[in-house]
Amino acid sequence: MTWQWTPLAIVLLTTSALAVGVAIGLMRYRRIRGIPALAATMFAVAWWALAVGLESAAVPLRLKILLSTLEYAGSGSSAALFLFFALRYTGRTAGRSRRTLALLWALPIAQVALVATNDLHHWIWTGFTSGPPRSNILVYHHGPAFFIVVVGLYIYLALAMSLLVSSALRAPIPQRRQTAAILVAAVFPILGGLLYTIGLTPVPGLDLAPISFLLSGLTLSVAIVPLHLFKLVPAAREALIERMSDGIIVVDAAGRIVDSNPAARALLSLAAEALGTEAAHALAIWPEIAPHLLPHEESHLELTASQDPLLRLDVRVTPLKGGIAGPTGHLLVVRDVTGQYRSETMLQEANEELHAQVQEVQRLQKELREQALRDPLTKVFNRRYFDEAFPRLLERATHDGRPLAVVLFDIDLFKKTNDTYGHRVGDELLVVLGRLLTRLTRPGDIACRLGGEEFVLVLPETDLSTAVGRADEIRRAFAAAMVPGLGLGTGPTLSAGAAAFPDHGVTPDELVHAADGALYRAKGMGRNRVCTARGDVRS
Repeated sequence: MTWQWTPLAIVLLTTSALAVGVAIGLMRYRRIRGIPALAATMFAVAWWALAVGLESAAVPLRLKILLSTLEYAGSGSSAALFLFFALRYTGRTAGRSRRTLALLWALPIAQVALVATNDLHHWIWTGFTSGPPRSNILVYHHGPAFFIVVVGLYIYLALAMSLLVSSALRAPIPQRRQTAAILVAAVFPILGGLLYTIGLTPVPGLDLAPISFLLSGLTLSVAIVPLHLFKLVPAAREALIERMSDGIIVVDAAGRIVDSNPAARALLSLAAEALGTEAAHALAIWPEIAPHLLPHEESHLELTASQDPLLRLDVRVTPLKGGIAGPTGHLLVVRDVTGQYRSETMLQEANEELHAQVQEVQRLQKELREQALRDPLTKVFNRRYFDEAFPRLLERATHDGRPLAVVLFDIDLFKKTNDTYGHRVGDELLVVLGRLLTRLTRPGDIACRLGGEEFVLVLPETDLSTAVGRADEIRRAFAAAMVPGLGLGTGPTLSAGAAAFPDHGVTPDELVHAADGALYRAKGMGRNRVCTARGDVRS
């Protein structure tokens, strides 16, 4: 017969199953520091209890020894992982988790190596005897290496317990129940292993250690739900509070300072003897803070602690809740935000400078566009702008059902004037006409130089008769203009042709062609007159 399922074996196998269940339950909280390590500890305990349970049920000696070898892998791993849990839980492995775990595994690896080679040296087991009748227990007689390994594992457990107890004793009053849970959990592994080592178990050869580790896991696991153990991880005060770069001040319900850290004392020039004094008195040099000690509201302020060197502080005030009794005080968190303040100031200055530069660029772009769309001599729009704007204005007139007129102007005998008086006088004639077109038109009208001595005037919402009147006004003003360099009795004259939408065309080309035809007729009839596309003449 290979197996004998004794009550002890069933208890140990049940222990293994429970340890797996605890580990799985712990993984729900795996994002909390230390929980993955505790879950791994419970998986190792499950392996340990499974090996011990199967060993207690196995009948052949070789099978028992093989299972005992596997049992040592679980026991060593449980101790190493439990110490790793304590290190993680108390915040002692920040940034060194993998390295720390690798070092902790040295002892379990050495232990398994010694057990696996026991036949060569007999340092772990020197012999075996049978336990009580019908118990199927094999009593192992241990050699010197066993006790050395046990001492090493107990050092692991003692270190873990020391870390947990130290962290628990440093916890504030709200965590006293968590402290008790940790102390109880830490006692089980040491007590169970000690009873097995000195032989004080209820049954000779019964290893209570895996069961005691399960009790520790159960204690910590039960503490998670009703006591919220891992929602209030008590990191060591020295690491969490005393070494914080942020200042911490605790004010009680009576307005007295009951706690502060070195950063707060340095940032706010707070004397060490300020503990127990009224906050309003201790912080008298910071009158801005007192109005923010509100009973039910969080508040925030920034203040300048020093100008040279610059020290800018961010102060956040949070009421401490005390249940039905109301607020029990305030927590002040003071942070040096000088670097951030400088960056924000520099960023604001850079934004203002950038805004000014953008405005300058926009102004230059507007000027460049104006230059690109205006004739540099006469300052009226050029042909390019006319080609862009005229179709748009005509489309709007078509959509709104409103009239629109186009007038083409041409300076009479311009080439002869250029040849007789020179290009300077010819340019002056162009400038005079450009000024008249600007002065004698409405803001919505568009005056353009098409090229040479030819100009065009687009008059939105203007019928033909009104357009002819405007054109004739310009013609008469041009004839009366004084142009330096022209001989006496040789005043300039102007011919114009007018066309209207929709009577003379519905497209830009049709209207320009109609106005050009009218201009041609004005020239043919002796110049210095305005003709329309339907044959009207004004001179």
